[in-house]
Amino acid sequence: MRRFRTRVSHDPGAPLLLLAPHWDDAVFNCWSLLTSERDVRVINVFAGIPPGGPPSRWDRICGASDASSHARRRTAEDAQALARTGRTPMNLPLLDAEYREPGLGPSLDDLDKAVRDSTPVGSEVYAPAALGMNVDHKLVRRYARGLHAQGMPVHLYADLPYCVAHGWPHWVDGGNPESHRDVDAFWRTFLVGVPELGDLRAASVARLEDEDAAAKLSAMRTYRTQFSALDGGSVLSNPGIHGFEVFWALE
Repeated sequence: MRRFRTRVSHDPGAPLLLLAPHWDDAVFNCWSLLTSERDVRVINVFAGIPPGGPPSRWDRICGASDASSHARRRTAEDAQALARTGRTPMNLPLLDAEYREPGLGPSLDDLDKAVRDSTPVGSEVYAPAALGMNVDHKLVRRYARGLHAQGMPVHLYADLPYCVAHGWPHWVDGGNPESHRDVDAFWRTFLVGVPELGDLRAASVARLEDEDAAAKLSAMRTYRTQFSALDGGSVLSNPGIHGFEVFWALE
């Protein structure tokens, strides 16, 4: 990352760049930003359409029979969901890890070129904290850290559904601490390579009002090809889960 040099310029008067690895990440994790008065530009990073052919493992779980048509359905779902907040996403041509050859992910320069071609300037960046094993989320986080190292203000967001594998920590949802459930310890296993994050509990926690949480859930359900599989056991549909969003400003 030391040799990486971004071509995306920082301008305090430019839009906020919300980097979503996949089509649903902005709505699932940053509803409070999307429904704010801020000038937010949603950039779906791995939004390329694969050629027609057998679906990926995840696509099969979601009931797909063809990779290309399934990706197009997801694109349409995302546009419909974001339209509820008055936002129009920018879809970059990079392929999801499900469609790439193993170990052949894009470089930071590849990511930077794709982002700059769509949006050459930003006031700050929001990117996933990658609190799970998803390769694409880790790549976007690494790219955001590269931008931060060159002067771009960067925030990370807790990414559903991965971050709630053990529920929210008590300091997020206001629950009672439990001696045999330490979510902080789980999160820290994924953040050891992000020293810029600082104190884990110095996060900004957005607690959505009931009406806002209901609107968010309705938008989440717009992702018809994804929601049932991601919601497994009514995790995401639980107001105690989707009603919270967590953000960290990198130091």
